[in-house]
Amino acid sequence: MTGHSCPMPINGVIGNKTLIDYLSFTWSPDELRRMTDLAKQGALLKAIPRFDTQVLGLKAAFSQADADLRYLWKRPATFAPLSHFEKETQRLRDKVYPLPQAVARAVAPVITPSMTQMMETALHSGYTARADIRNELKAVCTHLLKFSEFEVVPDAKYWHAYNDIIDSYGVQFLDALCCAELDLWLHELNHRIGVPIPSPRFSKRDRRSGLHGYAHSADLLCDGSPCGLLAWGAANHGCMVSFSGVGCAALDFQALHDVISHIPGVRITRVDLALDDYSGEHITYQGAIVGAEAGEFHPQRGRAPSWMKIESGEFVIAEVAKGIAKRFGMVPSKGCSLYVGSRINGKCCRIYEKGKQMQSAEHPNWVRAEGELHNKDRVIPLDVLVNPDPYFAGMYPQFAKWLAVVQEQDITPVRVTTFKNKFKTSRDNAVFNMSRMAGRLVNWLASVEGLSPEKIVNQLTAHLGKDDIPARLTMPLPPDLDELPLFST
Repeated sequence: MTGHSCPMPINGVIGNKTLIDYLSFTWSPDELRRMTDLAKQGALLKAIPRFDTQVLGLKAAFSQADADLRYLWKRPATFAPLSHFEKETQRLRDKVYPLPQAVARAVAPVITPSMTQMMETALHSGYTARADIRNELKAVCTHLLKFSEFEVVPDAKYWHAYNDIIDSYGVQFLDALCCAELDLWLHELNHRIGVPIPSPRFSKRDRRSGLHGYAHSADLLCDGSPCGLLAWGAANHGCMVSFSGVGCAALDFQALHDVISHIPGVRITRVDLALDDYSGEHITYQGAIVGAEAGEFHPQRGRAPSWMKIESGEFVIAEVAKGIAKRFGMVPSKGCSLYVGSRINGKCCRIYEKGKQMQSAEHPNWVRAEGELHNKDRVIPLDVLVNPDPYFAGMYPQFAKWLAVVQEQDITPVRVTTFKNKFKTSRDNAVFNMSRMAGRLVNWLASVEGLSPEKIVNQLTAHLGKDDIPARLTMPLPPDLDELPLFST
């Protein structure tokens, strides 16, 4: 884009002025979602009885398995889950290096690496297309879940139970399931979502390491150029896709919305919304500073956000005369930027002189206002993909003013509100206040009278019913409460 012209972006939805300049979302295969539901109940895999099946992958995986005649897989009777979890937690706290895999595992997984290799060999010999492997992997996992026996351990924490389940079935096998899910997604991207579509434009290039906690990752390519990232792994619940500005420019967002809206549990984790003023008449760097000083970037409640200004340019000779020393001026000829907010809080924005940054001859005064929204304590609705203007206006009052001027009509802002902070603060404050009010009494009962924790709790709560709770906590629980680290310890 350096030099002569600046092509107009094509990634916007018709009728919207706001562009989507970055997008990332995650989802889990149905099988992993079922394992997640089981883990929330504290369920651990106990055994898999033998059953008749015509699934080629199962036959290949278990044809040489050394197992009991009645079971395909069974956990040893001597395994004590809570003791095992406590030792693992203590190891992580002490940062002790793990033992070799064969010693550290309580029991070998259902699908071992050698069985996975054997299964893929059988699949390749029986199928002509790699895409069929995905269907076979899903069939294997579905059958195993259907015939498995589980044991509920009430005191098992969610993460302990989930990690135990995926380790028991075989992490490598479940990682392959997630990879196959992404292969199907890539097919949809090439044939339904990417524009134009004369031939497949998107491909992936595997990376050597994982990404964002996922065990595996790959570069997403569009016409051979990097345009995003892919990541997958059962330990991090499935699949992640992200598009950079280059990738977003090649998407049909209406088609994208239609496709991912049918994926159960899909969540947008980040979206960047941008508004361009190519003439620089309405959106300006100095105007952003004036707006910030007037409180146009402040939230309705809470503390004002942090800010940062950046200027870049050249030293220019301001005056040259014989016998007089040269005087230089610092001219911000390469662009200025204003940053407001922080990614740590899940929302921030930047206003910068993009025409100078890109050295655009056609649009030298081009200024961009860009808002970055993360799903930290928020649920970002899928509607933002096809109707980005209201969400851009809802991020900051200044954004709403700029959009109204550029759009030449008023836009009703839609604010993506946080859902966790109020409940978490109320709960933590209630615990803190009660610790100051009754902490000394509880300490007396335990230290002087020697009462057990159960007897202390019984003495203090025996007269209460299940519905007798603090008034401040009688509010609707936020979504996905059990998946969030709500409570401080």
